[in-house]
Amino acid sequence: MKLLGYKRIHGIIRLKSGLRIGMSKDQMAIGDVDNPVIRNPLTEEPYIPGSSLKGKMRYLLEWHLGGDYISRSSERHVYVPDNPQDPVGRIFGSAPSKETQNETQLQIARERGPTRLLVRDAYLTRESKERLEAMTARGGYLTEVKQEVFIPRIGGNANPRTAERVPAGAEFAFEMVYRVMDTGDGGQTDQSNFEYVKKALELLQLDGLGGYISRGYGQVELRYEVEEK
Repeated sequence: MKLLGYKRIHGIIRLKSGLRIGMSKDQMAIGDVDNPVIRNPLTEEPYIPGSSLKGKMRYLLEWHLGGDYISRSSERHVYVPDNPQDPVGRIFGSAPSKETQNETQLQIARERGPTRLLVRDAYLTRESKERLEAMTARGGYLTEVKQEVFIPRIGGNANPRTAERVPAGAEFAFEMVYRVMDTGDGGQTDQSNFEYVKKALELLQLDGLGGYISRGYGQVELRYEVEEK
């Protein structure tokens, strides 16, 4: 097995609607909003974790491919490939739990090689940060607080709640790196599987990112380039 090169995917994630990727409520202080967004602890700036991007891309691609990816999910609701050529396993990686792994699965992982797709955290562009800083005086730091009301079906008493989100129009710079490995095929399999990565990015724009997508949150637009390295 040999590393032949990289494909660098880089560009901009533009929010077409408010984005909410939450953080643990254990980090909340008294008086905070009910559902805060995740922030860089050093700068207090909201960001998009690479794990959120990669996880949603994999989720959408598995539903798009269907079949065993859905029907043979493990108790952890994660599909564990039984073939080293499986595209999702090669692209996103797959590690069986300690309770279920066996020598066959370990051999598949060895033949498959390292995870091909590396997804970085995405941070606000300088222009977006400057625009959002102007909102600080109106409440929140680089975010907006959306008021929502839950109305019980019986009784009808309103139950207000608040959700913090990064407002529509904000832009994040993102980067992904895709490894092309020669596993005895001259890298042909990984070159071909890169089409699945582009499909996952297409599906992400049709679906959404973060929480509350069915309520209008998380619609994104991607502009990106691919460089061979």
